[in-house]
Amino acid sequence: MTKNALQFACRFSLPPNSLGYCGQDSAPTKFKRCIADGQCADIEAELAKFIVLNPYLETLAHITHRSKFAYQVLEAYWLGNAELTKAQVADYDTLLHYFTLQGVPTWFVTELKAKLPKVFIPHHLFQVLHIGVGKASGSVPFTLETINNCMIRWGEVVAIKPTELVANLYSLTQTGGAYHLTQTRCSATYSSSFLPHLKLGTVVAVHWGQAVKLLSAKETANLAFWTRQVLTHVN
Repeated sequence: MTKNALQFACRFSLPPNSLGYCGQDSAPTKFKRCIADGQCADIEAELAKFIVLNPYLETLAHITHRSKFAYQVLEAYWLGNAELTKAQVADYDTLLHYFTLQGVPTWFVTELKAKLPKVFIPHHLFQVLHIGVGKASGSVPFTLETINNCMIRWGEVVAIKPTELVANLYSLTQTGGAYHLTQTRCSATYSSSFLPHLKLGTVVAVHWGQAVKLLSAKETANLAFWTRQVLTHVN
């Protein structure tokens, strides 16, 4: 576990938490302090209260034999990396076990047991599409709009204002029940203290309307690859 790993986790966890969708009300201030100032006290305890995120981190820790707050585990869930290749369909039951321990309603876990995936990919987009954004907590309706808001979208920045940017984001459309990746010009808010090196042409990751991270070429490639992998097996 490193400060860098906790800052990474905070970047992606802050948007839904700040909207009241998951985690505790005490988390946003701590997340912002960790990202901007490197003061990351109590971050692990806050992340452990996330009804969906924590079960995935526990499952990935079980699969990879790493700490659930290891950078590789956090990156696997939010962006995707080679650690995801270690997952087997049988590990889906492990996720459902941790859902139960986390307090996901029993009736919903029972539904998910009957919804066995062809391939289990413990990635954020798998959660958004297969489990269903908002379904574990009841926080938001399962619609194409919330799917796009919740998925980690990415794209090149084409315009920058003091607290808002415009980027050509990879997003989802739906035709005949299948999801398709497309690029859409979208605006997103951002904090200059979180993205001090933001400039035109850089690739950003956007979560719930907030630009949370500048992506390297490798991170962009991983996110694009695993997004397409999930779409291939969930569609």
